[in-house]
Amino acid sequence: MKITDSPYYKKVVETHHLDIGNFYFFENMAVSEVNEGAHLDLSNTQKLLKITNSFYKGKPFSHVSNRINKYSVSPIDFANYCKSLENVESFVAIIYNNYFDEMNTQIEKHFIKKPYYVTDNLNDVFLWKSKNLKNLSA
Repeated sequence: MKITDSPYYKKVVETHHLDIGNFYFFENMAVSEVNEGAHLDLSNTQKLLKITNSFYKGKPFSHVSNRINKYSVSPIDFANYCKSLENVESFVAIIYNNYFDEMNTQIEKHFIKKPYYVTDNLNDVFLWKSKNLKNLSA
């Protein structure tokens, strides 16, 4: 489910439509919806990093990957991207019964030293976040 089709959309504080996808900033959670067929690496995520770090400057947040489309990520660049998010406290991957996404998620977990939650629906993200992450609210 896209953020725009969810009941949570009304809580979006800021939206960014970039070449690589759409990004929705909540008070303490950034949700990415990467475009179909995109390949993410450090060069094409620099603008997103700058926007994200500016928006969440001094505030903890979760990074949620809402995988509504198929895309690829450079594994080495993914690790550096995660380290570049200054105040990120956790990562969440929403996968929709897609074997490719499940495999990518298992690989990504090895590069992240923060809590990493995997679910198959958007509602679980908001429930998990409100129950398990200190100082974060939906």
